[in-house]
Amino acid sequence: MFQTLSYATRLLASEKDLDQLVENSVDILSDFGHSKKVEFLTLDEEDPNTAILLGLLDNGMITQPKKKISLKKANLEDVITIKRPELMKRETGSVIYLPLIGAGNNTLGLLVLHVHEHQKPEYIELRSLVILTTIIAVSLEYALSARLAMYDSLTGLYIRRQMNLHLEHEISRIKRYGGEFAVAMLDIDHFKRLNDTYGHLFGDHVLQELSHLIRSTIRQNVDIPCRYGGEEFIIILPSSNAKMAYEMTERLRVLCEHHEFLYKDKPVPVTFSAGVIVVNNPGTSPKEIIARVDELLYYAKEHGRNRVCNNKANK
Repeated sequence: MFQTLSYATRLLASEKDLDQLVENSVDILSDFGHSKKVEFLTLDEEDPNTAILLGLLDNGMITQPKKKISLKKANLEDVITIKRPELMKRETGSVIYLPLIGAGNNTLGLLVLHVHEHQKPEYIELRSLVILTTIIAVSLEYALSARLAMYDSLTGLYIRRQMNLHLEHEISRIKRYGGEFAVAMLDIDHFKRLNDTYGHLFGDHVLQELSHLIRSTIRQNVDIPCRYGGEEFIIILPSSNAKMAYEMTERLRVLCEHHEFLYKDKPVPVTFSAGVIVVNNPGTSPKEIIARVDELLYYAKEHGRNRVCNNKANK
């Protein structure tokens, strides 16, 4: 058992990717806790009364729902406040609550193990769960910090600094291997008007919804979505030609145009304008790339908005 525990702690301590940490954690805790259902929750930074279900293992299947849960409705407020493991009996068995405590004694989240009565962990196994929870909390704190340094907190897209690093990487790649890549720049039409009319919370909602649409449209694990600033977005499309980049951005434009952005249950029309360029010169700098695509974006805005331009004849 101690060899298994040693391996598990090394695996958890070395994992810095948040999604992989969540998956490894629920899998390992399921084994040590004899649990067929394990929940991995983190506290919502924007709402202290809400947790986010990052990971769920249920009957051997691991998912990452990333849905919000009211701590009050789930009766988890006391467990979060007490900051110590709790074992509570239920009709169908027991539930083990393992708070995730950060370096500053702040609660980061909670692990919940549902255990059948005849599979209740022994004392030494419970101690192992506490050790594993401590390791998970340390890794979680690091992973969350690393994510803040890479991703925009509102949209979940890469921040501007990461965008520049990815642009430099793509420039280096075509310098070494040849080829090309594309860049699309999006700007929400009349965004200030939306904020002034419906409020900044609705403006944030629009930014988040458009970010979801971007992620659903691009090639997963290939294209690189970034928040450039304010209501502007950059999408880097490796190994894409002009036709591929234009068609993807146009699909996204149509999707946005027909999407229901709801304000008090009433749809509000939202569109964006975009510029698209192809980069095949390895001597081009990230600054020059942004300047080129920005010029096409504003050409699209000057010629009616809600359109994608990849050259000045494309109105």
